[in-house]
Amino acid sequence: MHSLSNFVFIRVLNEDPILKTLTLLGTVPVTTNAATTSEGDVAAVVTTTDDKNKEVQSVILLIEKTHFATQSAESDITRRISELLSTGSNDIYHWWNAIILEGKAHDPDLKMTVISPATEAHISKYSRQERKMITETAEVYHKAILPWIESQPKSRIQWVYNILEGLKEQDNILLRDNDPDTGFIVLPDSKWDKRTLSSLYLLAISMRSDIRSLRDLKTEHLPMLKNLRDKIMALVPVRFSGVASDEVRLFVHYHPSYYHFHVHVTHVTAQVPGSTVGQSHLLDTIIDNIENIDPDYYRKASIRFALGVNHPVYNLIQDFQSGPQ
Repeated sequence: MHSLSNFVFIRVLNEDPILKTLTLLGTVPVTTNAATTSEGDVAAVVTTTDDKNKEVQSVILLIEKTHFATQSAESDITRRISELLSTGSNDIYHWWNAIILEGKAHDPDLKMTVISPATEAHISKYSRQERKMITETAEVYHKAILPWIESQPKSRIQWVYNILEGLKEQDNILLRDNDPDTGFIVLPDSKWDKRTLSSLYLLAISMRSDIRSLRDLKTEHLPMLKNLRDKIMALVPVRFSGVASDEVRLFVHYHPSYYHFHVHVTHVTAQVPGSTVGQSHLLDTIIDNIENIDPDYYRKASIRFALGVNHPVYNLIQDFQSGPQ
């Protein structure tokens, strides 16, 4: 998909006034072999009611307002203001809304991610939903959650293997360690604009395919975790001048958005989804829990986290707690 000229708006799935994001659902005409995604799911394909009766597929647009470019005489944002609309004043303070002229390639106004074709699972995931705190005991994990994770087809994370195997996004890779046991790759997260250091967001993906989440971590994985931590802490200050090692935050999501072990790397001031208590676990704490408290800490622990009520894990936990054991 290279254009939005055929995009037909259906509805707003979600919006966040703090993060300045908007998620839209729409359709585009079905392309050849597009009704099945790389994840092996049948896309949410519908048929229009117009006189041509064309088949269309669901598309999700994740839209985010970008940060201002570094200001200079060439990129002065005030030069793009075409109109100022006063909303009030008091003494020396004046408030305006501003109309901005068309941007340039080096200073875009919006950043977009397109999911096409989008499945019903994608639509559910990106729709606004209630979030609740819920506790996953070791028992419910091993009896209900783990079987569900193991049932997920590997094709759902084909995009991960494409990166690890050198098939996609190779120009984005900042660091590659090919050791099969302790290796990983580092690349910018798709949510980062690749220019604003205060919102730095990188992703480190393990070479190992046998670690799905922090629940799988134990003593034998400490060399991998420490190797990843140490090399990233050395990389960031060199690659991104102005970001010190003590301004780098490394954390793991639980539950993750996909079940292949990866670590999120952000600037300590970055406000990114999933970096709050109830979803993120600091990598240093994970290492300490395994090394100094219990080698099987994450196999035994009850973990409390925030989860959307549409998430399959939320429903699995609820069903397990309410049903006969």
